[in-house]
Amino acid sequence: MFATPGRYKIANALLLKAAWLCCVLGGVAFGAPALAVMFLVSFWQSELQEDLPHVALLGAIGLCLDTLWMYVGVLDYGSAAIALPFGLTLAPAWIVMLWLAVGLSIRHSLIFMVNRPLLGALIVGCGSPLSYLTGEQFGAVAIPSMEGLYILGAVWILLFFWVFNRAKTQLTAG
Repeated sequence: MFATPGRYKIANALLLKAAWLCCVLGGVAFGAPALAVMFLVSFWQSELQEDLPHVALLGAIGLCLDTLWMYVGVLDYGSAAIALPFGLTLAPAWIVMLWLAVGLSIRHSLIFMVNRPLLGALIVGCGSPLSYLTGEQFGAVAIPSMEGLYILGAVWILLFFWVFNRAKTQLTAG
């Protein structure tokens, strides 16, 4: 329905996977260059202006949500969490970078899910706990309780149903 060139969709999907690996395995040091490449490709494809609202929204949501997961005990990022004054802590920058990468993919490699919001939300919601479990295997995050992953998955289903519906509405309006 909303088409971007096929090669760009494939490149975007590969870059999203590479960003995930770089962020999870190397934190900010590897994640920042991977994300920079995604931004450069979006700019080069003349897509950056349309991608930025999704990037900003998902970056803010990701920071808040992953910080919340830390405070309620669903996830533990250990020393990677950002310590602020007054005992406050934020989710690590590398996880926020992953949310930014997803924002750069909404209109491209994730367009299938945007066009099918319920299916997309179910795929993302079921896949997100697996992604965090894989991150745990790499030592990027600790998951204190498996029950928390059910909550995480349910929240992701609701969140991405809204995100995909919002993106679909914006794409059809434009």
